[in-house]
Amino acid sequence: MRSVVLCYNLKGTAKGRKLAMIFGFLGYKIRHVEAEEYKIPLKALVEGGEQTEKELYTGEGFTEEMLIMQAATEDLLDKALFLMHKEKIRVELKAVITPNNQEWDSLSLYREIKKEHEYMKQQEERKQ
Repeated sequence: MRSVVLCYNLKGTAKGRKLAMIFGFLGYKIRHVEAEEYKIPLKALVEGGEQTEKELYTGEGFTEEMLIMQAATEDLLDKALFLMHKEKIRVELKAVITPNNQEWDSLSLYREIKKEHEYMKQQEERKQ
């Protein structure tokens, strides 16, 4: 398995360039996912799959930044997260490709991690 990071809404931004340096340094392939690719399964995106006319997404996308990572090793994932933290680069919505979510599309995963992120934020606010 090769290491790949799918980037959403980061193309052409300063944060996107910093992330590209970090992930590139670690040997990850960086792929900026465009809105029309949102219905392609994650597994196909990390393997370099292209959409067909039938799969072309034309609906509303999302504007939040999101990273979806597939790391060859857990150590490589830890290094990427450590460097992001060290460089103070925050992307609120992050996920790792797993056997359970690899057939999901970008919109499905976005909705799920957005829901989880909101729940965690509420729990944090209740503690304060």
